Amino acid sequence: MLPSVQIGIQTLRANPVRTLLSTLGVVMGAASLVGVLSLGDGAEAFARQQIERRGMQALTVTPKTSDTVDGLTVPRASYPIFSIDDAEALSGRLMPGCAMMLTVEGTGTFVTRAGGPSRAALVTGVFGSPAASGALAVVHGRFLSGTEMAAGAAAVVVSNKLAIELAAGRDLSAVVGTTLRMQGQPWSVVGVLAPYPGERIFGATVPLGAAPRAMVPSAAVRSHSILVKAPRVEDVLAVQAQVEAWADATDSRWRSERQVTISTTGLERLKQLNQGILIFKILMGAFTAISLVVGGIGIMNVLLASVVERTREIGVRKAAGARRRDIVVQFLAESVTISLAGAVIGALLGVGAAYLTTAIIRSQSEAQVYAAVTWQTLAVSMGAAVAVGLIFGVYPALKAARLSPVEAMRYE
Repeated sequence: MLPSVQIGIQTLRANPVRTLLSTLGVVMGAASLVGVLSLGDGAEAFARQQIERRGMQALTVTPKTSDTVDGLTVPRASYPIFSIDDAEALSGRLMPGCAMMLTVEGTGTFVTRAGGPSRAALVTGVFGSPAASGALAVVHGRFLSGTEMAAGAAAVVVSNKLAIELAAGRDLSAVVGTTLRMQGQPWSVVGVLAPYPGERIFGATVPLGAAPRAMVPSAAVRSHSILVKAPRVEDVLAVQAQVEAWADATDSRWRSERQVTISTTGLERLKQLNQGILIFKILMGAFTAISLVVGGIGIMNVLLASVVERTREIGVRKAAGARRRDIVVQFLAESVTISLAGAVIGALLGVGAAYLTTAIIRSQSEAQVYAAVTWQTLAVSMGAAVAVGLIFGVYPALKAARLSPVEAMRYE
């Protein structure tokens, strides 16, 4: 088999112009296929980043505080109040890489200067890892430490809008280390959160144990929520099962009587996203496959011409003892070599075109989309090239193998 392959490659090298022309079709087809798949992979990676950045792989555990009866909201007289012990027990059940945070929200008042008017802010009490919430990215200072959260210290991380109010024209970093008076008590500002689109209200994040001192007193106990962030969107189902097992072990009535809701939306959105991108890849791949078919037809035409030109050579080889299999292997080697060479060149062109396209997208929009080249994309490209080489090389190879040695040697 090896001598047949070597002869086939030598024949291609002896006719470089013909080989180049027959390769162009495969080059264009492989470039189109790799480019489309790389763009699809990049779009999928971008969408996944957006889902994870917005906390879509997070689960929310909330007590049900009201019911809807005849279209009206009826508050419940009692509902579960999650404690720090509950949160720590749940954290011990979660898989490695998960982040958990216990939160409570309420309204508090603050003043920017002594004797100034009271302003209102959304106060969030937290205990746990800030990674559980994508909205707690700090741009100046730091987030609440574990010691401060455990001790219920009078420390606060202010929102970007509140920091602008406190800075009064100064740099926002100057707010860190100052004192904010909330509910008539001094709070030390330790950090400033990053801004987010549509930020309209003032916000303050304090340790969970200190939250009642920063909020306006309420007649009813404020409900607590637990945020759990899975390491990946694909892990959401496993983490959800762990959270449900914790809820059943803590109080079997929480889920049986629908006192607690465990919800997530990221997994369904990811499934819909993957389905849409898969359909895009299949449709565009089918269109680009037409170029590969055209390239295959070019390969077959070149090989058929080669069979006619080398009829006497084939007759001599068969007379010298070459079997049909040897002739078939020789021509298939030429066909596969042409298609593989075209696939390699086309893959390089396709990757370059994909990166150029995403660069144009980034320059014309705010979407930070980048092309992504995976081994699956390269495997599909190489596999398609080999398939084209084999399919369109079979007929010329069989035609050459079926020649009669005597008639072939007499051919002029």
